[in-house]
Amino acid sequence: MEKKEVFSTSLIYFVVVCLFVTIRILNGFNLFSFMGEAESYVLSGVLQVGVLFLLSVVMFKTINKKTFRATFEDFNYRKVSIKVILIAFGLGVVIYLLNVFVSSFFSTILQSLGYHYGTSSGGEQNGWTLVLSLIFVALMPAVCEETLHRGMLLNGTRGLGMKKCILINGLMFGLMHLNIEQFFYATLIGFFLGFVVYITGSIYPCMIIHFMNNGIGVVLSFMQNKNLLSGGVFVKLNLLLSSNPILGTFIIFLIIFALVFLLYFLTRILIRCSVEDDFRLRKKELSNLLKKFTYFGEVDKITNDSVEDDEELSNELSNLNRIKNLIDERPEAVVIRTKKVKFDFKTKAFFWASASLMALCTLFSFIWGVI
Repeated sequence: MEKKEVFSTSLIYFVVVCLFVTIRILNGFNLFSFMGEAESYVLSGVLQVGVLFLLSVVMFKTINKKTFRATFEDFNYRKVSIKVILIAFGLGVVIYLLNVFVSSFFSTILQSLGYHYGTSSGGEQNGWTLVLSLIFVALMPAVCEETLHRGMLLNGTRGLGMKKCILINGLMFGLMHLNIEQFFYATLIGFFLGFVVYITGSIYPCMIIHFMNNGIGVVLSFMQNKNLLSGGVFVKLNLLLSSNPILGTFIIFLIIFALVFLLYFLTRILIRCSVEDDFRLRKKELSNLLKKFTYFGEVDKITNDSVEDDEELSNELSNLNRIKNLIDERPEAVVIRTKKVKFDFKTKAFFWASASLMALCTLFSFIWGVI
């Protein structure tokens, strides 16, 4: 990780935050109401695809003089196995269910402090609006927000070490929502998604989890709008909890315990599958190197004397020994490792400016909700 990349990350993130906040504030004054019903979709496309995704990718590529392929590799766009993908879908469901309890808990605290939640009527919905909602509320944020945070931001801050990197990543992700209603649970989800990148080495599982968390909410909201949940398990469970507080509290704690255990269980499986994938990749790399050495004769006959005059062959032999050592070690998890670096004043200033601006908007959303 070069200092130039670290600084460029802080600068780009600050530019992205400034544009994101500006557009959101202008929208708050209804300056885009002339778009009519297409307003929310257009703004979502501009913010997600234009600002969060394209701006961050193009600026990072341009400043650091990299190809798009190298940029996406830096942003943790790496292939994963089918097992990891399936586990990510399961984790997305568990995260959503846990998110229901977490958001309800913090909503209760906010309401006790005098905060009033805004009410919005989505109007009549049909199959077409459901598809659009899944695209603009679930799919686009899953790709664009993850590219910015678990891609560029995590890549730029990993030199601080795993714990600090995940802490910064989660807080910035929570603040990026710019409202107190989503800050708490979004921050917790951000912590977990940052950890997922570290153990898998890929951003794809995070995108899947993010999509599932948002997508399930969209589908359930659509079903509720169509009265498809009336008389179902949710209504019956709510009646049971409200009729007997003691039993209801016990059931809630039991459900939360089961979900936390399931989250832990699936995460352990995710770690094991990631290790197996990494181990197979290392063996494949070793196998390819061994095949290259067959052109020079048997590996056992290669001596230090015979490779001293052949720089290319000497480098290949050095790579072979490196891969052998990696396979012999076989780590417990696929953790992104990098040398720790200290942020200079300019880098810290841009990160603090970004966090302060988003925190101010989040605080204002709370004050506005109380007033």
